[in-house]
Formats: sequence, structure tokens, C-alpha cells
Amino acid sequence: MHNIANAEEVKVIEDGQAPPTGTTTPPRKPKWYDTFSYIANPDRFCRQNLQKYGPIFNTGVFGRTTIFVGSAKAIQMAFNGDLKYTEIALPATTMDMFGEYSLFQRPDLHRQRKNALAPGLTGRVLDGYTPLINDVIVRGINSWTTPSTIAVSPAVEKICFDVLTPVLLGISLDDSAPETFKGLPITSKAELKALYKTYFHGFYGLSQWKSPLTKYGRGFLARTKLLEFMRAVVQRRRGEGKVIKPTADFLSMMLDSQQEHPDGVFSEQLIENQCLLQLWASDYEVSGLISSLMYQIARHPQVISRLRLEQATLTGGNSQVTMFSPEQLKQMVYLEATIKETLRTLPPSSTASRLLTKSVVLDGVLYNKGCVIIAEPRIAHITPEYFPEPEVFAPERFLPSRSEDKMYQFIPFGGGVHACLGAQMAIAITKVFASHLLQMFNWEATGEAKFVQFPLKKLRDDYQMKFTRRV
Repeated sequence: MHNIANAEEVKVIEDGQAPPTGTTTPPRKPKWYDTFSYIANPDRFCRQNLQKYGPIFNTGVFGRTTIFVGSAKAIQMAFNGDLKYTEIALPATTMDMFGEYSLFQRPDLHRQRKNALAPGLTGRVLDGYTPLINDVIVRGINSWTTPSTIAVSPAVEKICFDVLTPVLLGISLDDSAPETFKGLPITSKAELKALYKTYFHGFYGLSQWKSPLTKYGRGFLARTKLLEFMRAVVQRRRGEGKVIKPTADFLSMMLDSQQEHPDGVFSEQLIENQCLLQLWASDYEVSGLISSLMYQIARHPQVISRLRLEQATLTGGNSQVTMFSPEQLKQMVYLEATIKETLRTLPPSSTASRLLTKSVVLDGVLYNKGCVIIAEPRIAHITPEYFPEPEVFAPERFLPSRSEDKMYQFIPFGGGVHACLGAQMAIAITKVFASHLLQMFNWEATGEAKFVQFPLKKLRDDYQMKFTRRV
């Protein structure tokens, strides 16, 4: 199936130049209530308009003409137009929260910064985090009291946070050990998480009024405090007097690179901002993915049987494994397929928002300068041309025999130059978490789950599942 656009297929229309005759514009007129409809339930909004108008349509989301795209060629066009015919198009409040040193702010520096950051979250360095990830997850889920009903999202998030702080920052915070907070401007994990929650709420504030009366104002203040925390973490790490080992954790990689290349990409501000953003994004996305995966597995008993068979094959039937190795994780083909099918059916969010700085034509459709394009997995992931029987939960579609995870069709982590930096780490942590769960517990859904829909889709904190320990 040929769905990928050649670069020359995107025709850029210069100012004053007429588009080719016969071009059309995306269907549907923007409506004043589109923003409210989308935020209330992005899945329903995308599904209804896809059925009525097809995979490309106009909306009035976020107060301007915003074209939703779910076809592979249009998604590719949206992802790869930076510095040619698009620029980042996030609300001003969101850009402020990301900060001037984020990957979003400077498209001209994006590739350089991303290439510098990637070694700390991929490949052999990521494999090196595996023993720690196993250890924290085993201790975390061992503390769950069973048989019982557990609120899944908070229980999972707690463990993910305890995994990510040492992996990303090289520190472990323990509320029962005050010395772990020594030199830091916070005194508990709850305080740090509350700052992150307030910070996140500021992303989609209605105005840039820096007042404690507004979500944006409170979010910006929380961001300032989080940067103070990250600055203190960096100072503490430097003051430990230990040789910085670049493969020890994400922050160590940046500090080592800064020592080696003082005039390189890693300024103090970039390091602090990246620590802030990476911990926030990873905690929300990884815990959300694991909770959604647990829900989907619970609803599909045939999947859990096959997952346990794969696990038994890899462990030789040993049901007391405390350490799943990087080699074993790479062989968990069906588990990875199940994770991908969870991401297809419950994608966390849209993956690209771009402002057109020039008009372009692709496949006879004119995208006008000044419009915003949003690449929407909630459209692409339910398109039958890409995913036959899209309503069926079928991990098999991501096995090598079917390979339906084609670029620009399967986009839970974005794509092109802006693909998510932490995607490999998210999959690895999810595999370890799921592997220990499968070994230690049986769990059941308690009715149909309700989800927080926006800005990131995740199980609601009050949704519970029944857990019993396996004998």
C-alpha cells in the first residue's frame, strides 16, 4: 500500500501565486463550539467527523481554522514541514510552559539538541537502566495488598515516579528518609508531584495573565519552583564529588557532555529545563500507558494467555524471576505488539500541531497559509485502510507477519524529526512492569473504565481493578 508522500508531492504555493486549477479545500466549516467539543471528548469528536467528512477536515479548535489530518501523506506533510512551510503551533501559554530551551522553541536547533539528548534514553545506555527499573517495580508492586481492589492509576504512577527519578535525575526520593531531600527546596514527593500537577494545568490556560488567580499564572509559578528544584538537584549531583559516569542516568549524560564540551549544546538552562520536561512527560505518559495496558489486558483473556505463554517460553517456566534482562525484553514480541495495540486504541494525545507559514497543495487539497494542522492518531488509528477491523483489539496486527505499525499511519509517539525522545524508554519500562504483573498477579476490570480525555488520555484516578496474587 503506497501512502507515503514523496517530498516533491507537497507543492508549496508562494505568496501571490495561484494554486493549481482543480484544487479543493478540506471539507467542513469551523464551528464556535469546536474547542469545547474536542476537549470534552477528543475520541468522539474525531470519530464523528471522520465518519461524516473523511480523514481530513476543518475545525475551529483553539480559536482558529485548524485542519485535522489522519491520512498518512497529510500526517507526513505536517510532521516534516519545519523551516519550509510550517512552524510549531501550540498555544502561547503552552510554549511558555515548555520554556525557551525546550525542543519545540528552536526548529533550527531541534535536530542538534535531540541528537545530543538521545544517547541518554536509547540503546545500550537504556539497557543499562534495566536492573534498576526491575528492582523498583518489583518492590513497588510487592507492596500491593491482595486480594483487594486497587485504584490503578495512582498505584502505577507512584511506582513510575520512583523508577524515573533515579533513571532521569540520578536521585531516589524517599519520604521516610529525610536525607534524600537534603539540599533540595522541597521536602516530600507529594510536594513535587503537586507542583507538576499545577504546572501541567497551566499549559492550556486561557490567557497569559501571570496571576495566582489564573491556571496559567499558577502553572508558571510552579514551573519556576520546579526549575529551582532541578537546579538544586544539579548542584547536589556536582557536589557529591563522584566521577560522573555518563551511562549512569540521563542527567549524568548531560553533565558529562557539558564537561567534555563546555561550549556545546548543554547550557545550564537547557539541562535544568530538560530535566523538568523529561520527568514530567515520562511520568505522565509511562504511567498512563501502563494503566491503559492493564485495562486492555483485563478485558481480553485470550491476550493474557498468550502473554503468559510467551513469558514462560523466555523464562523456562520459572515463575520467580526478579530481573527481566534487556535481551529477554527484546524477545517479548507479543507483549510489544499488545503495548502497540493499546497505543493504537487508546492514544494519549494528538502528536503534532503546526502553523502553515505558506500555502501548500497535497493530493489536490489546498492547505491555506495561516491555518493550523493537527496530526491526529485518533483518526489515523481507526482508518480501516491502515488497520482492518479497527474496533477489534488485536495485538496480532503488530506482529512481523502483519506489521501494521507503518510510519505516518501508527503515530502514538509522533513521527519524523519530532518523534518522541522517550519512546524507547516508555516501551522498555512498560514491558518490565507488565512482565512482573503477569508473573505475580491476576487482575480483573470492574466494569467499563472512564478516562480523563484531555490533554493526555489516561484512566481516571478512581477507576479500580480486582487483584489476586498468583500462587
